[in-house]
This record gives sequence, C-alpha cells and structure tokens, in this order.
Amino acid sequence: MSPSRKGRPGAGEVKALAVDIDGTLAGESRRVHLGAVAALRDVQDSGVPVMLASGNVLPIAYALSNYLGLTGPIIAENGGIVSHRQKIWILADPEKPRAAYERLRTQMDPERLFTDRWRETEIGLRREVDLEEVRERLRGWDVEVQTTGWAIHIMQKGMNKFVGVKKACDLLGISAEDVAAIGDSDNDEMMIRECGWGIAVANAFEGTKKAASFVAGRSDGEGVVEGLAWLGLLRG
Repeated sequence: MSPSRKGRPGAGEVKALAVDIDGTLAGESRRVHLGAVAALRDVQDSGVPVMLASGNVLPIAYALSNYLGLTGPIIAENGGIVSHRQKIWILADPEKPRAAYERLRTQMDPERLFTDRWRETEIGLRREVDLEEVRERLRGWDVEVQTTGWAIHIMQKGMNKFVGVKKACDLLGISAEDVAAIGDSDNDEMMIRECGWGIAVANAFEGTKKAASFVAGRSDGEGVVEGLAWLGLLRG
C-alpha cells in the first residue's frame, strides 16, 4: 500500500504541502484561483511550508511562489530543478532528452514551448503536437514522455516531481511521508502516490485519481480548497 493511501491526517501531521500549478491552482484559462491563493497563504501562515511543484521552468515557478508569499522550496521542470532560498539544485541530466528531441526533429516538426528558452533539464513541446506520434517515434529511447494537458515533456528516465519533493524534504529536514501533495496530471501521479497524503482535484487524470487518498468533488482551485479542508489545514 502506498503512503498516500493513509486516512485523513491528524492535527500537526502534515509538515509541508506540495501543489501543482496548471490544472490545479490555475484552470483552463490559466488564471490562478484567488480563493486557493488565500487558502494557501492561510496554510503558510499556520506554519506549514507550501511548495509549488510544476512542470514549468524555474523562473516562472519562482516568480509565482515569490509573489504568492510562499516560503517552501520550489520544484520545477517535473522535479529536474529544485530551488530554495535562492539556491538551485539540478537533479536531472538534459543530455538524453535533448538527443531524443534532435532525433525527433528529423522525423517530424515538433514545436517547442515558448518557455523552453529557459528550460534546463528537459524538452517541452506544445500540447498541439501529436503525443502518440512522439511516443511512437521515441520508442526505445531512454527517456520519459509525459503529458500535463498543457504540454508534452521529454524527460530523463525516472525523473518525476516526487524526485524533487524528496530533495525539498531533505532541505526542510522532514520526510516525504510528512508531505501532502495536490495535483491533476500524469506528471503529478507519482508525487500524489508516494507522498504521505495525495489529493487529486476533480479534473485530474484517472491515473492520478487512483493514486490519491482523496479526490475532490470540485475542479482546479476550488478542488485545492476542498483538499486543504479534507487535510484539516484550514483554520476557522
């Protein structure tokens, strides 16, 4: 049984919170849900560090974390990069993803994300690119190909957000079993399964829901607030 199959946490059991951005804090319009922001600030102010865990690049995740007033480590590029207190740890090797992309370019014309100019450890393709064609053409290559619904990521084999969460836990001096994670997509599934408690919002992929200890009845930011209430992290 995975750690995230535990029941509801007791008071003080959750030592940190990891939250995805796209499809979780922000919906299809990519507007960050202000109610979820207020709730996360409440959690932060109660003494539980809040960590953003995103497939996006570090400059974007760092800026969002900073302006939301969060103090936990920042997990970017699906665990490939972790930043805390303006220090950076590179956890993934970009060599194989880059080689796989160069091979892919000889067979199709996969458009990269605008933000890939800042991406350091993986390759991000626009979501309009044919996912199954990418997977088929990279069959046999030693890389992971995942979708978030917002982009397609070509990553080092074995890389995922939970790798970043474990590094963040080392920095905070806690165990991953003390962390609650909230997300929606393929790239959140391992984090939700392996952290102490996993929350899937209502719009989550089926695999992510199956990995969770609680599935919210609401989508995106409203699901985040619902999940925080289930975890007992909201005051008042």
